[in-house]
Amino acid sequence: MKKQLLLLFYLFTYSFAQSQNLELVWGDEFDYTGLPNSTKWSYDVGGGGWGNNELQYYTENRTENARVENGNLIIEARKESFGGMNYTSARLVTRNKGDWKYAKIEVRAKVAGGRGSWPAIWMLPTNWEYGSWPASGEIDIMEYVGYDPTKIHGTVHTKAFNHSIGTQVGLSYALSDAATAFHVYSMNWTETKIELFVDNVKYFTFNSNADWEKWPFDKTFHLLLNVAVGGNWGGAQGVDDAIFPTRMEVDYVRVYKEASPVEIVGNEFVSPNQTGLTYAVGNIVGGSYEWTVPADAQITTGQGTNSITVNWGAGDGEVKLLFSKDNVPTNYSKQVKVVQVPEGNGMVLADFEDKSIQNITASSNTANTFIFSAADGSLKVKYNVQNAAAPPYFELEFERPIDMSNHPEFAFDMKTKNLSNSVIVRADLVDVNGRKTDYTPVYNIYSVNKDGNFHTYSRDFNTHWITNEPYSGVVDKSRIKKVIFYVNYGFYGINNRQDSVWFDNVQVRKSTVGIENLDFDQTLFKVFPNPVQDFIQIEIAENIENQLIEVSLLSIEGKQILLKQFNEKMIEINTESLNSGIYFLKLKYKEKLYVKKIVKH
Repeated sequence: MKKQLLLLFYLFTYSFAQSQNLELVWGDEFDYTGLPNSTKWSYDVGGGGWGNNELQYYTENRTENARVENGNLIIEARKESFGGMNYTSARLVTRNKGDWKYAKIEVRAKVAGGRGSWPAIWMLPTNWEYGSWPASGEIDIMEYVGYDPTKIHGTVHTKAFNHSIGTQVGLSYALSDAATAFHVYSMNWTETKIELFVDNVKYFTFNSNADWEKWPFDKTFHLLLNVAVGGNWGGAQGVDDAIFPTRMEVDYVRVYKEASPVEIVGNEFVSPNQTGLTYAVGNIVGGSYEWTVPADAQITTGQGTNSITVNWGAGDGEVKLLFSKDNVPTNYSKQVKVVQVPEGNGMVLADFEDKSIQNITASSNTANTFIFSAADGSLKVKYNVQNAAAPPYFELEFERPIDMSNHPEFAFDMKTKNLSNSVIVRADLVDVNGRKTDYTPVYNIYSVNKDGNFHTYSRDFNTHWITNEPYSGVVDKSRIKKVIFYVNYGFYGINNRQDSVWFDNVQVRKSTVGIENLDFDQTLFKVFPNPVQDFIQIEIAENIENQLIEVSLLSIEGKQILLKQFNEKMIEINTESLNSGIYFLKLKYKEKLYVKKIVKH
């Protein structure tokens, strides 16, 4: 029978699987050739008896002892000298590659026979949290000794119950052809019991106990497959060298866990026409899956399985699943929204022209209060900070996430008279996963213009997408959800101060880093010399009359070095104190922004 048909057979006939929603979380079907898959299996290596006076040397990466061929894993014990021992074999382990607490494990195998053979399918603790053997436990899903060929054995070992003190707990199961035919050996391990099965027939149950010496099985364990030679039990009646080589053949190993309630997992926010998106639910045994996506999206792979790949369309929509089990259909869905992708030089995220402040929330610390109001097309923030270390902040959440991949400069207009001398502002961008641009250096504005007029403050986040949580993690710049404004906060904040700050034109823009000129009208402005040494001169060609020109100078990292306003046709900026390097000169004139790259020698 082909393996695919066997899988289908066991999925629909296994009584335990039918009674629960089981999800296949780990497995090896051995549908390849060569050494066992190194991403799933490691080796215990060596001789010395392994605590049982065993006679074999366990080898590593040696096809004579462990290999995959014809759809089966072969673990072969051989009569040969190796590593100071007279026999070789293999002991495969999933430690740190497959570790579980509570699971259903299913292994279809034909064991190694003959007097002196001792094959096993078993589990050991990964971290030995209760101490060395037997305190941390052992679960023998199947053991077989070749001199007693008509039965297999299932056993648990704990500090209170183990063979070294004659208190082991287990049972045998009559099976006359274990060495000549494949059988399914399985275990159901839950918080309350361990059950052992052969071919779906339960023959042993071990119940939990509050005493860890009797029940250490509330920790993580891993799986072992091996064929031992001789030893205290396997060699109790000697070893018949005529049986070698003898092998255990394994058709598959499958590990299931109780599935969580069905929930579609995948991106909630996507870019327009994004490709290669994955949406999935648990791979529940005996379930069927029928997926639906919006008309302008396409399922490229996975229809009929628990996981699909999707090429999205241009707009919002739903990923829908009709899941059926035991002829009971259930519908599930996940809302998917398309993020905003700025076009051209940028886009305004909030201008408060509609007087809306619904997307603004303040910190809940009672020592600091904010009063928000929207008037005259701007946001007024009145704060009263009693504890600057709290810290005081408010959040502005965007209508939907913003893709800042090509527009990494964040800017806003702000005005204040700073009568309290406490207006210090910091801005952190936050992605849909809650990661903030809070890795040093942060976007701080320590020195604000306090003339009561709006001024533009900006930062290029092109090289500032690192977050502190997790340490040195990366903010998803394609899914920026909100901005957090800290006001009169932290080390530089002043307790028991109140003041007002106005915000307007919160926006994202294209990066100025590496841009020689951006809308820089050479007929309107002349900037010289460039490269510079001690000064920059800016000459305005037209009569500016009552127009103000806002001039700012930024480092290549986006740090603001200078911000001033002028009403002159000839402006001179002192650059004598600047270090050598690249800077950006920004001119705001008649509500338009002009940028020029400056080189300091």
